Amino acid sequence: MKSIYSAAELQEAIDELERKRINQELDIHDHFEGLVENLKPANLVKHTFQDILSSPSARNNLLGSAIGLGSGLLSRKLLVGKSTSILGKTIGSLVQFGVAGVIAKNSEKIKEKAAELIGRIFGRKKRYQPDIIEEEK
Repeated sequence: MKSIYSAAELQEAIDELERKRINQELDIHDHFEGLVENLKPANLVKHTFQDILSSPSARNNLLGSAIGLGSGLLSRKLLVGKSTSILGKTIGSLVQFGVAGVIAKNSEKIKEKAAELIGRIFGRKKRYQPDIIEEEK
């Protein structure tokens, strides 16, 4: 800061500092509003999902976990059904978590095999077309 030698220079410096203070207050207010907006629960969830979906590895992990969880639930329902006994519920839970874990760990292999199977089922089939030889007359 430069030296001040007169009342006019002092007033000019004061005015400049006042403008600077007002600009800083406006900046702080804007940043605070942005912070409040970002900390709303809906925005936190939205940004978290955007981060997850933008990352390919996280998306694959999430997909594998979802497939594992779904198949675990399905296997539990198929094997145990609506059991009311404690033993049946325990076995069902063990089967569910076991299947979910195995499928989540091997989700890439399962996706490859599923894509191959779908390709075989719905892929183009080559039709046999015999060669037609035209006879000369």
